[in-house]
Amino acid sequence: MQDYSKSASVLYNALIKLLWLTNHKITSPIWNKLWSLSCKNISATVRTVIHRHKVLLNYGHPYPIITRQYRLFNNPLIELSYQAYSVEHVPILIVDVGSGVGDTVLLINDNCRQMVKKFFCVEGDPEYFKYLEHNLKDISEKKLFFALVSSSSAEERELIRTHKGTSSAKGHNKVPSVTLSSLILPEKLHKLDIVKIDVDGFDGKVLLGAKALLDKYRPSVIFEWHPKLCKETGNNWTDHFKVLNEAGYSKFIWFNKYGEFSHFMEAFDVNGIDRIAKFCLNTHIYYDWHYDVIALHKNSPLSPVTLAEAKYARNCRSRY
Repeated sequence: MQDYSKSASVLYNALIKLLWLTNHKITSPIWNKLWSLSCKNISATVRTVIHRHKVLLNYGHPYPIITRQYRLFNNPLIELSYQAYSVEHVPILIVDVGSGVGDTVLLINDNCRQMVKKFFCVEGDPEYFKYLEHNLKDISEKKLFFALVSSSSAEERELIRTHKGTSSAKGHNKVPSVTLSSLILPEKLHKLDIVKIDVDGFDGKVLLGAKALLDKYRPSVIFEWHPKLCKETGNNWTDHFKVLNEAGYSKFIWFNKYGEFSHFMEAFDVNGIDRIAKFCLNTHIYYDWHYDVIALHKNSPLSPVTLAEAKYARNCRSRY
């Protein structure tokens, strides 16, 4: 996994550095055209830097672009990690479902130094898992699981690449699946602070397979809520909230896809959720609109207002 294309890396990193061109009307179409054409025609492993770590990833992976365009991107996760640590000032344990190329771990490791005791990373895409292994090789406080996580330990549709930065369970073939509870409970953890889930429309199914984990540890949960992808993958966009509500989670803090605070929600408001889903599916208003949601157990000591303010995350040095 050490091999990468030097020429492709030079172009990829040059386009990242020239992203400022998108701020101008004349140069923006030129940059976008170059990016689009290169992503279409180049299929190679490239070397770049993410959160001060040298990493390998596939050409066209948008993470370095997104984090530069949207400065509050992933702020909710940074703030949640900091607040979870601040409660007891004891290093926390994080489960990262949909770890991708390791960007979440690198983000938290750089912004919340010495606050995390261990990461448990779950990834089901074989190419991303190889990148994950390589990119986190210098981080000792981790355990990696190559697994497709769903609502049951049975079979699920295989992951297919939907674009350069993500995979989704939309394939025609079936592959073995496991539940998150069956992966993590055997670790016999003394506590679990955060479960982060980002699996392109399958977040609800992951939570359905995490009931025992939620009941035992009552971790803070942050997940992507994406009605469009739920619809495309044949999943219900209310499953997330139903299972969390049954496990005693009653406080929900919503952030838009750019990491900006949106609103609070108390308990399981199915009608409100359906209204927001209808809004998200109306692509004539906003393209690909979705949210990141932090769910807190009713007995959680964390403050929803403090999480929404995200003061610590706003003052962090490492954005990308």
